[in-house]
Order: sequence, then C-alpha cells, then structure tokens
Amino acid sequence: MELKDRIMTETFKLIVSKSCKLITMDEIANNLGISKRTLYENFKDKSTLIEECLNANFEQANEKVMEIMESSENSLISFMLMTQMGHQSIANIGYENINDIKKYYPQLYTNTFIKHVEYHKDNTYQLILRAMNEGLIIKNIDINFIQNMLRIFLFYCSKNEYLSLNPEFNATKLFNIHLFIALRGISTLKGIEIIDKYQDQFIK
Repeated sequence: MELKDRIMTETFKLIVSKSCKLITMDEIANNLGISKRTLYENFKDKSTLIEECLNANFEQANEKVMEIMESSENSLISFMLMTQMGHQSIANIGYENINDIKKYYPQLYTNTFIKHVEYHKDNTYQLILRAMNEGLIIKNIDINFIQNMLRIFLFYCSKNEYLSLNPEFNATKLFNIHLFIALRGISTLKGIEIIDKYQDQFIK
C-alpha cells in the first residue's frame, strides 16, 4: 500500500473512532510511524487530509453503487440496495462525527457529504422513475418527497437519541425496517411481491 493510501486508511479509522475535531496530525503521524513533515508533504493540512479521506471512502461506495445498478434484476431492487448502501456509508462514519464535520469544517462538509448526497439523489431519482415505468412503484407518488423522506431516515436512524429509544436495534437494523415499510408503502402489488422476497434482509 502506498504511503498516501496508508495515511488515509489510518485517518479514516480515527474519524470513525473519535471526533474529527480531536484528531491531530501528530497522532496520525505517530500511529503510522512517520514524521509529521512527511505527513505534510502528502497533505497540506488536516482539513485537506480529512476531505480526501472521506471522498475516497465515498468513491468506493459509488463504485459499488454502479455494480449494483448493473447487476440487479430490476430498478426497484437497485433502488433498495443502493439506499441501504447510502445508509451504511453514513453509519460507518457516525452521525455525531458528521455533525462535528458540519460544525467545525463547513466547507469540507459541503465538498464531501453534500456532494455524496447529491450524487446519490440523482441516481435514486432515475431508479424510482424507472421503477414507476416498470409498474413497480405507484405512479402518482412525488419522487422528491420519497427522496426527502428516505434522507431523513438515513440520518435520523443514526442519532443517539433515537437509538436509545430502541435499544434492541442498531442503526442499520432501524434503517432497514424503515426502508422496508417505506418501499412496501409506495410499491404496486407487483412491486410488493418483489420486496417481500427480500423481507429477511430487512427485518430479520
């Protein structure tokens, strides 16, 4: 693994395990056994490092999204799996960490999370539209409303206050249940038959 990749891998581990505000360049360098000078030769500052690290993580997720869209049996399943992956990307980083990035690094937040959300939104819009044309989703449903609803689920299911109200579930399971209910509610009878085949994947 090249040094730059090692640095980003270590930084992502620290982002996941603690607030980005508390991460220091000294800590990253020490954990990798390199000098801080070497670290700055690869990344001009901490903000740039975190931004490149998060963008790399989202790029990997986007590659998986393209694989899903190419291999799924229909657009409804593509939509379902891609939405699950979107949640997993957020859950891996953590809602509180995302809040810290938004608070302390607003430009970084725009360059990473907003960019990722918009990419995800464009893809899901096309998939929902295709699913409607395939007779799998009810046609008189507003697509923007569906996207906004799922976006709220996406973030809210990772909030500590919501998790504390449902201690028997983790964030991923909570989101999957919400997603299952939402998809079933907007699907036609043909779509419901497809969704029900994946029931265990949502609510087991």
